[in-house]
Amino acid sequence: MKEKIIEILSNEELYEIGFAKIEYFKDLESKLKLQKNKKYDTSFQIGNIDDKTFKNENIFKSAIVVLMPYYKNSRIIDKNFAYVAACYHSIDYHIVLKSKLLNVCNFLKTFGYLTRVCVDDNELDERYLAFKAGLGFYGLNHLLINDKYGSFFFIGIILTDAIFEYDKPLQKTCMMCKQCIENCPNNAIKANGDFNGNQCVSYITQSKNISKADEMLIDQCIFGCDICSNVCPHNKHIVNYSREQLVTIDVKNYFHLSNKEFNNLYGNRAFAWRGRNIFERNINIYKQKLEKKGKL
Repeated sequence: MKEKIIEILSNEELYEIGFAKIEYFKDLESKLKLQKNKKYDTSFQIGNIDDKTFKNENIFKSAIVVLMPYYKNSRIIDKNFAYVAACYHSIDYHIVLKSKLLNVCNFLKTFGYLTRVCVDDNELDERYLAFKAGLGFYGLNHLLINDKYGSFFFIGIILTDAIFEYDKPLQKTCMMCKQCIENCPNNAIKANGDFNGNQCVSYITQSKNISKADEMLIDQCIFGCDICSNVCPHNKHIVNYSREQLVTIDVKNYFHLSNKEFNNLYGNRAFAWRGRNIFERNINIYKQKLEKKGKL
């Protein structure tokens, strides 16, 4: 059955696939409690720690974890154009990845197994489950690094009560070059190995309420942040999944777009979930910076 599932997902262009046993993850619990005590957890981390760590008895026994790579390049030279982080270039990955995983769910259901599809819209620590499934190792930037795709991939998970032969976590670490720490624009990645999600520029660009100090951090990349990935040596020679084109925004002409035109251009993109207001706020911040420098 495991081989058949791998075959189904391989046909769906999901080439990195792992199987993890669902159990009480005590090491994850310690990590999450420490993060919470330091107030490093963000409002996007929904659900409680018991649910994330499967502390309570549940019906699921296994997690089938898949990685779907995306186009890694995101930077552009022309300052008159803003852009979004690489993970937001594609058509909304929640929709695309879920549709691919449903084929496996349908297969498992024919044997009477229960399933639940999870794609970045749940209480789970998906990165941790991918680690447990042997699909990568953690970098100092707290991203999971896969040997084939670096840190440029989406994670999809199927929880099921089926039982498999499980994969083992990789016994590897990153190069510890500290480039991510040195280049993080807001010191979100700490020298002691901690990560403060509330200081992460990617989180700030997606937040509804930001301070004047936060506004200073919003630059040409107006949604998300790829800096710690772009400087990571593990991403230098990875396979580049180049299906998607770079999403750019003409800063000068953007505000002439009607809502219909905005939806036609960006409505099916992964960043549209936050709505136009936040997106527009960030473009305006960058636009004002260009105007002050006389570059627009």
